[in-house]
Amino acid sequence: MCTNYLLIKSDGSARLAESLGVDANQLIYGDFRPGARISVVTGGSEARLLRPAIWWLYLQQTPQGLRPHRDYFSVNTNYRKLPQKREFRHSRCIIPATAFVESQDGKHPHLLEPANGAAIAFGGLYKEWTDKVTGEVVTSASIITLPGIPALEQIHRKSTPLWLPEEAYDSWLSPEVADVTALVGWLTPALRADLMVTPIDKVSLKQPIGESFLIQG
Repeated sequence: MCTNYLLIKSDGSARLAESLGVDANQLIYGDFRPGARISVVTGGSEARLLRPAIWWLYLQQTPQGLRPHRDYFSVNTNYRKLPQKREFRHSRCIIPATAFVESQDGKHPHLLEPANGAAIAFGGLYKEWTDKVTGEVVTSASIITLPGIPALEQIHRKSTPLWLPEEAYDSWLSPEVADVTALVGWLTPALRADLMVTPIDKVSLKQPIGESFLIQG
C-alpha cells in the first residue's frame, strides 16, 4: 500500500461511523500522509472508542515530545509480521477512509475510491505511549498490508491494504479476542466494493490526468 489516504465528510463516512458506533462529527477529516494525526477506532472494555492517533506505529521520545521513529518506517504492518506482534493479539483498530492512493514502484499514482460512495474500514494495529515531556498518553497506529491482488496488479502489484467487511468489526475490535486464529480468515486480500480509479499527476495535488475507470470488487 502507498502512503496516502483520505477521509472526507460524506454520507459514506457517516454510515461507517454509525456502524462502528462512533460520532462522525468527531472524526478527523483530511488528506493523510505518514506522521499525520488521524482517527482510529478501538474496542474498549464497555464500548468502542474513537481516538486521535499518529499514523506511524513506532514512536521515539525527543526533547520536544514523542515523534515518529526515524529508524522504523511503520505506517504499514506487513501481514507476515503479525504473528510476532503483541498488538495483533491485544491492540487492533479500524482506520476509516474514503479513498487511498496506490502507485507502481513510486510512479503513475492512482486515486482509488469506492464507486458506491461507501467508506473503507482499514484494519490496523495501535500502540499507546506516555510522552515524558508532557505526560500525555499518545496513540500511534499502522495499517495492515496483505499480498497483492490480481485486480490491482496494474496499479500496485506488491500489496493490498486490509479492508474489513462489517461482519468483522466486532471480533476485530474486541479486546477479549486474543486467540488470533479466529481472525486469520479476514487476512485475505479483497476489495469490498467496486472501485472508481483515477490516474493523477502527483500524490500531493491529485489532479486527474486521464479518464477514470472501474475495477470490480
